[in-house]
Amino acid sequence: MNFRLFPLRHAIALSLAMAASVIGHSLHAAAPKWNLLFVTADDMNADSVGWMGCKLGTTPNLDAFAATAHRFVNHHVTVPICQPGRSAFMTGRVPHRNGALGFQPITPGTPTLTSVLKAAGWFTAVIDKHPHMKPDAEFPWDLKLSGSGKNPPLFGEHVAQCLKAAADAGKPFFLNANITDPHRPFYASAQLAAQKAKKNQKAGQREGEGTIKPFTPEEVTVPSFLEGLPDVRREVAQYYSSVRRFDASFGEAMKALRAAGREADTVIIFLSDHGMSFPFSKATVYRNGTWVPVLVRWPGMGQPQRREEFVSSVDIVPTLLEVLKQPPLSGVDGRSWLPLLRGESQPGRDFVITHVNTVSSGKSFAQRCVRTKEFSYQFHAWPNGTPHFRVEAMNGLTFGALAKAGETDARIKSRVEQLTVGKPEQFFDLRADPDERVNLVADPKHAAEVARLKKLLLAHMEKTADPQLENFRKVGK
Repeated sequence: MNFRLFPLRHAIALSLAMAASVIGHSLHAAAPKWNLLFVTADDMNADSVGWMGCKLGTTPNLDAFAATAHRFVNHHVTVPICQPGRSAFMTGRVPHRNGALGFQPITPGTPTLTSVLKAAGWFTAVIDKHPHMKPDAEFPWDLKLSGSGKNPPLFGEHVAQCLKAAADAGKPFFLNANITDPHRPFYASAQLAAQKAKKNQKAGQREGEGTIKPFTPEEVTVPSFLEGLPDVRREVAQYYSSVRRFDASFGEAMKALRAAGREADTVIIFLSDHGMSFPFSKATVYRNGTWVPVLVRWPGMGQPQRREEFVSSVDIVPTLLEVLKQPPLSGVDGRSWLPLLRGESQPGRDFVITHVNTVSSGKSFAQRCVRTKEFSYQFHAWPNGTPHFRVEAMNGLTFGALAKAGETDARIKSRVEQLTVGKPEQFFDLRADPDERVNLVADPKHAAEVARLKKLLLAHMEKTADPQLENFRKVGK
């Protein structure tokens, strides 16, 4: 044997083996077959749409799509705030593991759905909300468009523009189409008029927005977690009008997809980024903040299913990668839903854990929740005995009306203090109290269930190195 040549031969063989491995992985991730259309609403409650029970006729276009899609009705976003929420569902990681605790970029080098699909050959495009997906290096969009999120005809044009750009590039597309309704300011609201007046003073022009037939206060039902006060009803009508315009935008997106001849080879997923911008919803871990059902459809998927397992927005990336036949990402906190759709069981699908850290003002109002079908346990790190909780969802008419009514109504005053003063620990029996009004954490009858849920939350916090772990241990003793 020529011992001098052996190391060279060995090195060549090893190099060839490594090259084969890389080529094999690339082949697995190459030649993508399907497009991906990822549509989001901005601040829309689960029960504001027809397919989830709303009787107002708000969403005929979305309802038609829902009839053809798998429906995950107990999906909760892991963060109910715009930028950290999007960072979570675009990385598959909880906020303290992707770096975006609030309105800051994710940690450089963190894989995203955008970076993974672009590397695998997709043309990547986004409509609106891209300032909430940073840094640019981890969200490498080929095309970024803005300004159509509340203008249905323009939104349809932007979708068509993105599809044409992908076709011109000779690539399948990944389009993240973000409709910015029903985010505040709501349709025809005083808040919107004030914002437009401010923009006129600064820029000399108004942002173009689409028009629809608005709902009147008399037509709407105030959600049960709020109060039926006149100003609340007025603002709820404005919100539902914005939901109606969202649906018009969704319809325009689907029309553009069909016109391009791409509906048959496109995976479509829809969700809202979190709940409505009202007290006890957005920027809180209360049920209405995080509960946003998901619709997903792909070619040849079989009969649409309604799934009632508890699933999370960190599951979206692993699910879509499996649907698109791409290699799984390591280091994610979520799990694919495809085993559930195949009739297999997954452990831990009877509960979901949600998070709030820093809000849009930059202040920290850290919250954690573990939620099951029957109960919820919440940990709040921010209460100090004073009414200092304040988030964007408390702007406008509703919170002011609640605070004013609380001056003479003890029940409403208690509800306002639940939000603004808070308690470090809360436990709710959702069977009797779905709106989470009566805190039973000290009720001996529920001691065993409180302990069980706290144990689940502790295990999650330890596993993910949650920065609130020590604070929780102090409260949870």
